Amino acid sequence: MSWWAAIRHFWRVAGGYWWAEHRWLARFLVLALIALTVAQISIPVAINLWILDLFNALESRAMDRLSFLLIFLLLIVVANVVIVNLHLRVKRQLQIGWREWLTEKITNEWMVAGRPYLLTFVPGAHDNPDGRIAEDVHNATEYAIDLSHSLLYDVLLLISFTRILWSLSEPPYYLIDDVQIHLPGYLIWIAIVYAAIGTICALTLGRFLVRSVDRRQTAEADFRFGLVHARENALRIALAKGEANERDNFRRLFSGVHVAWDGVTAALARMFYFSSSWSVLSQVFPTLIMAPRYMLGLITLGALMQTAQAFQQTVAALSWAIDNLGKFADWRASVERMMGLHDGIVALGHGREGGIEIVASNRAALTLHNVSISNAAGDAELAAVNAEIRPGDHLLVTGETGPAANIMKAVAGLWPWGTGRVEIPAGAEIYFMPSRPYMPADRLRNVLCYPLPPSARDEAAIVAALRQVGLDHLIDRLEEVAKWDQSLTADAQQRLGFARLLLQRPSWIFLEDATEALDVTGQREMVQLLNREFSHAAIVAIGHRDTLSGFGTRAVSVVRDAGGLILKDLSPPR
Repeated sequence: MSWWAAIRHFWRVAGGYWWAEHRWLARFLVLALIALTVAQISIPVAINLWILDLFNALESRAMDRLSFLLIFLLLIVVANVVIVNLHLRVKRQLQIGWREWLTEKITNEWMVAGRPYLLTFVPGAHDNPDGRIAEDVHNATEYAIDLSHSLLYDVLLLISFTRILWSLSEPPYYLIDDVQIHLPGYLIWIAIVYAAIGTICALTLGRFLVRSVDRRQTAEADFRFGLVHARENALRIALAKGEANERDNFRRLFSGVHVAWDGVTAALARMFYFSSSWSVLSQVFPTLIMAPRYMLGLITLGALMQTAQAFQQTVAALSWAIDNLGKFADWRASVERMMGLHDGIVALGHGREGGIEIVASNRAALTLHNVSISNAAGDAELAAVNAEIRPGDHLLVTGETGPAANIMKAVAGLWPWGTGRVEIPAGAEIYFMPSRPYMPADRLRNVLCYPLPPSARDEAAIVAALRQVGLDHLIDRLEEVAKWDQSLTADAQQRLGFARLLLQRPSWIFLEDATEALDVTGQREMVQLLNREFSHAAIVAIGHRDTLSGFGTRAVSVVRDAGGLILKDLSPPR
């Protein structure tokens, strides 16, 4: 992505902040930031004039001027403290406001309609979405304001000191064939040429830095994801005694960080060969230019020092690209990573041609019309299925249940790969229960009611649900906050999923291996609960017959024949 493309893409995604709900506050903060930046410029201008008076006073040994200059300096310092403090507060308020808006925009686009799950099957540079939202959105918005402010500051600085430098540039003349050629404002032209040489060199060397920073951020995100993944699966790793394997994986991931770090170091070294020598030269170059005029007695010592300082400020303003190249590289790398996630989300939002069609129906049945299942690569997994599920049907699906589970995901809108049409009764409340229900790190009361608000169910209903599923020991812990997916056993988590089912009371229920972690007694209890409490609901249970013994008015099995996987009806003739 080129520099201009990065700016265009970033503005297309993030520019809406300035027309959003809090746009007037944002615009006011921008105006305040501009006003404070103008005030900031007054400080170096005042210092420049102060330097002129100071060195003229020193040259003439005017002690009476020194006390006035000290008081004036104190006023400059106080003004600078006030301006810098206000500027910091306004800028940071603007940065966090923009970041908050963009974070909410992207998370709202990402965490909807199963997109976090579907995104894992979409090709593109959108891995580690958590890092892209937490880190790259942060860097993109914060650095955008930092860079914009520094650019504005340097433009105003250039305007201010160009006028000063022009007034100090008494036009010398050059003799060409005895003709005097005057060059008005020659110090400005020297400053422009000097800064242009530095900018061209910096931009040429900076191309390597941008690519290196992008690779480092990707490697850091991969390493961070590996650590988080290990933490989330700590128990499974411990039971499998896989700590050594995980340490090897950490070393492998960190070796990528090390290689990327070395790449950034090499790119920075190229930059520093130039910038270190350039920065030293910049300190003495203006004095060397003006020294002959001072030695000839054409200017005072104060004028010499004022000119040198004005020249430095002008070159600094013209050297914005050099000074901000590293931050610009970080910004562009973050924008590219953020845009990778955004483009993946947009691709999901546009949908795909063909696929399994989900439509609402006025009929009181969930119907599959020629629904065939493929994997994400397009390879067929399950031949066309035609089925009708009515309220009160309890369907048990066994055999090779992976493709059958994908039918459940298709009904949920989470598996578009395949063909056919699924008709769902309009307004149907469908409950999907995987083998491990999701457990947010929240109060147990909220976990039980999830995704409903806890106020949706009263205390008596919550306590009754826990008793019905055999989790009486958790009643006293309803207000406790914990990482329940780690503190509860697997069978307790599955029982809690059934407690949720009791609290929500849906009419259509899909279960996938929902009792596999329970012992025989627990499995029998949950099957009896389903038959007793949800006799009028439509239930599709995907799993093994031995774990769902006693369930189902109908039974089908996913079996393999010469043409691939098919759905075979095992129900006895009616």
